[in-house]
Amino acid sequence: FTQVIGVNEEDVGDLFPLSGVSNKTTVAGNESGKYLVYESDRHGFNNPNSQWDSKRIEWFLTGDSFTLGSAVQPGEEIAGQLRSITDNSAISLGISGNGPLIEYAALVEYGKALKPAKVLWIYYEGNDLADLQSEQKNSLLIQYMEDGFTRNLINRQQEIDNMLEEYM
Repeated sequence: FTQVIGVNEEDVGDLFPLSGVSNKTTVAGNESGKYLVYESDRHGFNNPNSQWDSKRIEWFLTGDSFTLGSAVQPGEEIAGQLRSITDNSAISLGISGNGPLIEYAALVEYGKALKPAKVLWIYYEGNDLADLQSEQKNSLLIQYMEDGFTRNLINRQQEIDNMLEEYM
């Protein structure tokens, strides 16, 4: 994330956003010739807000643009298809440009609190290893490899929104 928005590790302190701005109309990639436009959920991801209210989270997805659904319209992304086909809850933490350490950090920050039944980690061999090489240089992300480490981002969305809106 710091590479994407151009902030230094020293500037973010203990807040390292792993999502976008919450509850906002969001425009994402144009990989298929048509922009993805969706209303971000309460944590800044591409999901209906109601998914976070489910008593049992069946599916939890992490990944990059494939997981976000950059080349398809809302409801056609992998989590949307899982919801449609299985009639179970599915939450996607996919964000374009994420690599393995950011994807893992998102699982730690949002997955541990919800204890999903199944985790689907969507890996793209085309760039995930290159992303990992740059992410390994980020001391903030490396801390997620320590047992019990968290920044409690699931409860800090207002701070995340403020930080991202100030940047934009």
